[in-house]
Amino acid sequence: MNPQSSSSGVTPLARAIDHYFALALYLLVLTGFATLASTGGLDLPSIVLTVSALAVRGYLLARRLPFVISERWTAPLSVAYFVFFAADYFIFSRGFLPATIHLALFGVVVRMFSLRRERDHITMAILAFLMVLASAVLTVDSVFLFSFAIFLLVAVVTRPIFRRGIQTIRRNIAISPSLWRESLPH
Repeated sequence: MNPQSSSSGVTPLARAIDHYFALALYLLVLTGFATLASTGGLDLPSIVLTVSALAVRGYLLARRLPFVISERWTAPLSVAYFVFFAADYFIFSRGFLPATIHLALFGVVVRMFSLRRERDHITMAILAFLMVLASAVLTVDSVFLFSFAIFLLVAVVTRPIFRRGIQTIRRNIAISPSLWRESLPH
C-alpha cells in the first residue's frame, strides 16, 4: 500500500506532525497569554478579545478545520493598527507599556489566523515570549513564577516539534507549492 494519501500527495505522518506542530505552537501562545493575564495588568476588553480568538483557534485546531486570513486583509489590518497604536498610546491607555501590550496581543490574534510561512511560525513563538516578558514587567508574584515554569515546560516540549514542523514545511515547499499550502497547519 502506498504510504502517501492519493488525494493530496502528503504522507499521513507529515499531516500528523503538522497538526502537532500547530497544537504545540498554540499551547505556547496560550501559556504565554495565561502568564500575561495572570498578572492582573490587562484590561477587560483585551482579555475578552484575546480569549475569544484563542478559543476560536483552539476549536479550529480540535476540529482540524482550516481557516487562514488572506494576505489581502492582514497587511491593511496591521497598518490600521499602527494608526490605532498612536491613539491607544495618547488617548486610551495613556502609557507606552499598555499600548505595546495591546500591539503584541493584536499581533498574536492576527498572526494566529494567518500562519503560512516559516517566519509566521517563528513570529508566533516570539510573540508568546514577548507576552511572558511583559508579564515579568507587570508583576513580581509567585503566580508569575508558576506560570513561567509552565511556559518553559511547553517551550521545551515545543522546540523539537517546532524543528520537525519547519523541516516538513521546507520539504513540502521543495516538492510543490500546492502541496505546501495543503500541508500547512490549520
